[in-house]
Amino acid sequence: MSDFFPEEILEKILLRLPVKTLIKFTTVCRSWLPLIKASTFVQSHLCTTIDSYNQNDAHLLLLSAISYSKENISSEHHWLHWDSPEFGEYSKLSNPLSFSTPVSHLGVFGTCNGLVCLEIYNRYNRYSSPAVIWNPCIRKIVKLPSPPSCFTSAKYRNYRKHESHGFGYDSHSNDYKVLRIVSLSDDHSDLSRFTTVVQVYSLARGSWRSLSASAVPVDLQGGGSERPDFVNGCLHMLEVRLDVYYDYQHQEHRKRGGDSFIAYFNLTTEVFGEIMIPEALRRDDCSISRYGESLALIKDKLYNLDDPANCGCDIWVMKEYGVAESWTFLYNIAMVQVTVYGFKRCGEVVLEEMDSANQRRMVSLDPKSKQIKKIIDNESRSCSCPHGEEGSGV
Repeated sequence: MSDFFPEEILEKILLRLPVKTLIKFTTVCRSWLPLIKASTFVQSHLCTTIDSYNQNDAHLLLLSAISYSKENISSEHHWLHWDSPEFGEYSKLSNPLSFSTPVSHLGVFGTCNGLVCLEIYNRYNRYSSPAVIWNPCIRKIVKLPSPPSCFTSAKYRNYRKHESHGFGYDSHSNDYKVLRIVSLSDDHSDLSRFTTVVQVYSLARGSWRSLSASAVPVDLQGGGSERPDFVNGCLHMLEVRLDVYYDYQHQEHRKRGGDSFIAYFNLTTEVFGEIMIPEALRRDDCSISRYGESLALIKDKLYNLDDPANCGCDIWVMKEYGVAESWTFLYNIAMVQVTVYGFKRCGEVVLEEMDSANQRRMVSLDPKSKQIKKIIDNESRSCSCPHGEEGSGV
């Protein structure tokens, strides 16, 4: 066929084909292999796919669930669902890696352009580490090298180490990057800053690099239960302002958390910045999530037996990304205990609900009609994160 079509016409045809078809074509025609594998073609195919999915509103969500057997052995399950009101299943995915030890499992900590970044979590020592970048469409993985060691000195031996990871895409350099934040639960050794190390993995370079201490914000702690959310080329995480007080009992100054704010990391410049949250929420128990091309704040309410009506969570949205004055209260989710995992493009909320009998289920909630659709039931633990389009390569 390539003998009858000019190369530029052939490239335009190939750009409109799905990834799985392109992979097959690389084994059919030898002359197509360098074209399809070229970085410029991969980037053009990704842009074409995203534009097509945006026009047809045909995005995907990745759902993950972890269940435990009677022997306390964990099993991971992954599904792709259409990001639509019907929420139909697109496909079920097989785990890319398996472990010989039952205490370790893979967890999703980021997705972008169809690629999924996974971390190994060891429940025995509660240690996690970035492991692989996975393209489930073509069943290909790239194993990440071990990150540089940190806090190995004997003086840190008695402190607990916290670690969090984020994953996103640098459109300027056409590179996928992993953010690793490691901090110590140390409240008095250094009053000027939290003890935190930041490292960045570049898929294009295939290596890690550590940021200088001066580039790490004073208040950056990391290690929370949330995963940084990738929006507008930046990874976002909710942090707490450093506050120093005098402990009269021990007669020394210590540091503690104060007001909350959103810290972000620009994957192109590899520089941190801040976004303020509404003053009324700065001392509340909140979390953040991606909401379209902006951010949402979820204010959690503790369940009170004496006031069961005042439970669930409040949803706030930043109407204009980066503009703190645009934070707006949207609605309240009145359920016994809820954990919000993300928002669909149609406005529905994907969340985990726990009833008074401690039964869990993952559901999709329409905040306008209050209609609930069950997704996953009777899992020991579950999570959900946006997935996006089919991956064009790793």
